[in-house]
Amino acid sequence: MKKLFYSIILVCAIFAMCFITHKTNDIDYIKSWHHQSALLSIADAIEKHLVDWKEVRAGEKEMQIVYQLAKRSIVKVAVGDAAGSGVIWNIDDDQIIIAASKHLLMKGMAAEVTFCNHETANAIILGVSQQYDIGILSIKNTEVSQKALREIYEAVPILACMDVDWDRERFLKEYAESDVLQIGADLGSGTNFSIGQLTGISFEPLFYTYVLETACYSKAGMSGGGVFDKNGRFLGLISGGDVPEEASVREAETTYSIPAWLVEQEYGIILADIY
Repeated sequence: MKKLFYSIILVCAIFAMCFITHKTNDIDYIKSWHHQSALLSIADAIEKHLVDWKEVRAGEKEMQIVYQLAKRSIVKVAVGDAAGSGVIWNIDDDQIIIAASKHLLMKGMAAEVTFCNHETANAIILGVSQQYDIGILSIKNTEVSQKALREIYEAVPILACMDVDWDRERFLKEYAESDVLQIGADLGSGTNFSIGQLTGISFEPLFYTYVLETACYSKAGMSGGGVFDKNGRFLGLISGGDVPEEASVREAETTYSIPAWLVEQEYGIILADIY
């Protein structure tokens, strides 16, 4: 009975999150989840992975649900001998579009992508941004099993422009100090996610733009992964971090992510250059 009760709670929580994703957004329009009919099976998967409910505070329970959803839009991207992360940006009848870091995709002309179910597929690098640390890959749907297509999601981005002070202030009013999940691909080298807070927006010359700052752990290989809010919506593409000078291991305590609207903008530019 207790197990059934928690399953019902999880299913209700997931449907509530998706309803909020579709029906409420004070920032800008958002894209829809892909394959929402798989939510019931996800609920079962979530239940198997959650730790004991008595030992976890409410906020962490919520973020664990977000994790189980968000990881389905995160992929491993391997280019030559290098590997990093990517975010499933769009799924249509013909192809799967993935956003990743330019600094990874510049290492070759093609990539191998590994999905959350460990299935792999060959991807073509469509192009990279001329200005930002953003690149785009494409996988033909014929390269992917129907099982994988049922299990993966495209990210649901908050496309809030941050070009001017007013836009940034508006975004921070909504998200400053809010809980976020930061997740990269599983590269077999330990923890690939963290829960923290969005602490601000700053202009970083290294990235040529305003970036999201999060008080979240990150490390090499998580670049190209995503930052998600408590409703599972995509806020930014992980691009780098601030590693303490005295650190013996290259792990960042503050992470910088490129806002979702820039990813969408550069995706459009890259497609226009191709077609």
